[in-house]
Amino acid sequence: MNAVNIFFLQAMLVVALPYLLWRGAGLQSVFPLVGIQVLAGILLGPSVFGQLAPQGWTALFGPDHLPMLSGLQWLAVTLFCFLTGLHLREGGVPAQWRATLQISLGSIAVPFALGAVAGWWMLSAGWPVAGERADPYWFACAIGISTAVTALPVLGAVLREMRLTGTNIGQLALRCAAVNDGWVWLFLTLLLLQQGGQDGTGALAVAARAGAYLALMFGVVRPALAWLLRRRAPETELLLAIALFLVLASAFLGELAGLHHVMGGFVAGLVWPSQAAQRVRQQLEPMTVVVLLPFFFLAAGLRTEISLQEPMALWIAALSLAVAIAGKMAGVALPALRAGMGWHQSLALGALLQTKGLVELVVLTVLLDARIISTTAFSGLLLMALASTLLARPLTLLVARGRLH
Repeated sequence: MNAVNIFFLQAMLVVALPYLLWRGAGLQSVFPLVGIQVLAGILLGPSVFGQLAPQGWTALFGPDHLPMLSGLQWLAVTLFCFLTGLHLREGGVPAQWRATLQISLGSIAVPFALGAVAGWWMLSAGWPVAGERADPYWFACAIGISTAVTALPVLGAVLREMRLTGTNIGQLALRCAAVNDGWVWLFLTLLLLQQGGQDGTGALAVAARAGAYLALMFGVVRPALAWLLRRRAPETELLLAIALFLVLASAFLGELAGLHHVMGGFVAGLVWPSQAAQRVRQQLEPMTVVVLLPFFFLAAGLRTEISLQEPMALWIAALSLAVAIAGKMAGVALPALRAGMGWHQSLALGALLQTKGLVELVVLTVLLDARIISTTAFSGLLLMALASTLLARPLTLLVARGRLH
């Protein structure tokens, strides 16, 4: 087979297989699509397909055939981060902001603290979890970020599938997830800025470039876009072209500034005018989620190494999953109770905010690329993200006991 044949065979497996499995096996009533897509990426990687059929795996996904997928992976994750920013722009100023702020802060502070302690303990115990450029403090912060994530777009999909989008608990969950996402991206940005230079001078230079980039995007691009869209209402094709140019330009500038292209995509979503956010998101989201993102999941699967002979990744997954679930449930339920919610709804809210999905995968990829976490840690934390996302809906139904509406 030539390179073109191999590419389209890869595409058939990566794009069609998880969606057909999700719909054909009736899994949409239990699990979100992104969970099945992440699972498919792991199954197609060296840990499963590579072990069962090594020659076939090498023929399809060997090193010689991966460069053609790199551009699709970068484009997919950058567009997803743009969509995440659009989700936040659509939300506006949240209702019940005091309760939202208290619950969202609890939802990130408690699992972050527990995750940081767990990360410090992993290093102290000699687990092979740290990357080449990680010091104990920043590695512990990285594990804390990983256990604190809630993926707003995945939560939105879960709520739609459970028909909870218009309910009080559904709206509160979305508001809390939006604030949670904002904190996660802020922490990740600070971590990347710290890692941008080996010494203080290098870090200061990265911070200066990042500041100039953010000043340009929020001080110049954002008002210019708002003025342009107020002055005229572009047809769909032109609006989409403007949005895509903004995403690509922001990703390019974000990389130049030292923030990573995923930050560029996210910032592009934040500067996009709120009155046109839903219109653009509805145009881009289906193609991004169903067609492009599976290539990013494949890239994650190819970097995931799981072996029963060397179960360290499984131990990391088990510990981080326990920390993530316990921290998120406690961090959400206690302030929710103080805000006047009952036990069942408070626990159900904590269960809904377990959805990590693709935001977690983006965070882990950035941490791995920055050499803060090791490949073993990446594999274990990816399994944790998959498990917590798949458990979100069943756990919600278990603790709510029919008191969601």
